[in-house]
Amino acid sequence: MRKVLTFFILVSILIAISTQSNATVKTLPVTQVWQHKDTNMWCVICGAGVAHPVHSPGCNHCDMYCAPASLSMFALYTGRGVPFTQQDDIYDNGKSMQGEITGNGTIETHGVGMYCGIGATAPEIQAAFTYAMGFGPFQFGPGGSGNPMLDISLAEKYIDCNLIILWIDIGKWPADMEVPQDLYYDSGHCKIIAGYDDNDTPADLSDDQFYIFDPWPTSGSPYWMLATSVIDQVDIYLTTTNPESSTEPASWGKIKGEFK
Repeated sequence: MRKVLTFFILVSILIAISTQSNATVKTLPVTQVWQHKDTNMWCVICGAGVAHPVHSPGCNHCDMYCAPASLSMFALYTGRGVPFTQQDDIYDNGKSMQGEITGNGTIETHGVGMYCGIGATAPEIQAAFTYAMGFGPFQFGPGGSGNPMLDISLAEKYIDCNLIILWIDIGKWPADMEVPQDLYYDSGHCKIIAGYDDNDTPADLSDDQFYIFDPWPTSGSPYWMLATSVIDQVDIYLTTTNPESSTEPASWGKIKGEFK
């Protein structure tokens, strides 16, 4: 009897080890950046050029800098340095609408946010990505744009290759963020997808979760979010490499050929 019991215990341990080995949880070491005015760059409207060491509630720059802050996280993760990681510089070199003069070292607008090429708007976030990273992004979505669509499986393959994703969550904003009405549905809150958990069910993607770095200070970032709520055909996702490309640097991983 003791031998039989020992055998069943060993079998149970082996099954547990086997089950654990099939589970995947991977998070990438992104530096959390909160959105805020981070240099003394002059703002024409404010009539001042003062950095805020942390997010300052009511500051029009701090409140609408989710794209610059997310791109700062992206640039820091890939090893970029100043000024390409500074939110004011990212904004100044990406923003081109509503009276902003791109790349002149002065901020002419504040509190208006950044557009992402939806409708008749300029692809300001994409331009800011190009400044921060030194090359243009590869874009997934939105549906109907002619761009390829991102799915859960492919997003996880990016993460497996140590590649993070900038997520523009179209038309969805933090409840305590005051968003200009003309921006509300023509852009979205920016965040970083930097990990995933397959919830111990590798064959079932419906219960997977993504690890999100959110620049909004009351978001509780980083946090886990159901993957089916993250991947949406109306949203835009920016990455550093085209999965169909055969020429990307080896340091970007081996994502090529994964996208069909």
